[in-house]
Amino acid sequence: MSRLYLYGITRSRELPERLTGQGISLIESGGRAAVVSELDEGPVEATRRNLLAHADVVEQLHEDAVVLPARFGYILDSEDEVLELLALPEIEQLLQRHEGTCELTLRGTYEESVLAQVGAALEPLREAYRAAPSVEAGIALGEAVGEGLADRRARDQALVLDELRPLALEVLTSEPAGEFGAFNAALLVERGGVEAVEKQLEQLAVRMSPPLHFKLVGPLPPYSFVRLQMPAVA
Repeated sequence: MSRLYLYGITRSRELPERLTGQGISLIESGGRAAVVSELDEGPVEATRRNLLAHADVVEQLHEDAVVLPARFGYILDSEDEVLELLALPEIEQLLQRHEGTCELTLRGTYEESVLAQVGAALEPLREAYRAAPSVEAGIALGEAVGEGLADRRARDQALVLDELRPLALEVLTSEPAGEFGAFNAALLVERGGVEAVEKQLEQLAVRMSPPLHFKLVGPLPPYSFVRLQMPAVA
C-alpha cells in the first residue's frame, strides 16, 4: 500500500473538486477525517513549490470549516495509522477548540530612524567617544546601543500585545529576524474577531509609527496552535 501524506484533520465533509482533482481524499472515522494523498516512494523535499502546495491545500480547507494543519512532510505508512490518529481524544478536543478560530500573524519592524531615538538617550557616551575615540569606547557605545534597542523592542512588544491580548484567545511570540525586527507574534482569534484586531492595530500604528510599522497576515489556519503527534503503531 502507498504511504499517505497528511495535510491535516477536519470534520467529515465533501472535498471541493479542485482538491479531489489533485488526488487528495479523506479517510474518515467517527465524524473526523484525515486529508491525505497517496505518496510515491522517496522523501518529500522541502522545496518552495512543495511548501506552498501544502499550505494551499490547508488554507483552502480552512475557508469553509475547521482544519487542524499537519506539519509539512507528515507521512503515515498505512490507513491503520491514520485511523489511530483520528481516534486520539485530543483530536476531538482540538477540533472543538478550533471550530471557529483562525490565526493572525503580526510582525513589527522598525525604520532605521529608531537608532537615532535610541542613541539620543546615550548622548553622554557618544560625546565621550567623540572626545576620545578608542576601541574600548567604541565597543562600549555599540553595546549600549544594542541594549537600548533590546529595551525598546521589549517595551514596544509589551505595549502592543497588552492591547491585543483582550481580543485574542491565545498569543505566541517568537524572536524577530534582522537588525530592525521588533517582534513576531501569532494570535489565535475567533473568525469574527479579525476586524477588531485590525482596527486596534490601525490605532496603534497612528501612535507608534514612525518608527514602528506592522504587517498583519491572515486569517490563516491555526498553524502555530496545533501540534499533531502520531502515536506509535504496535
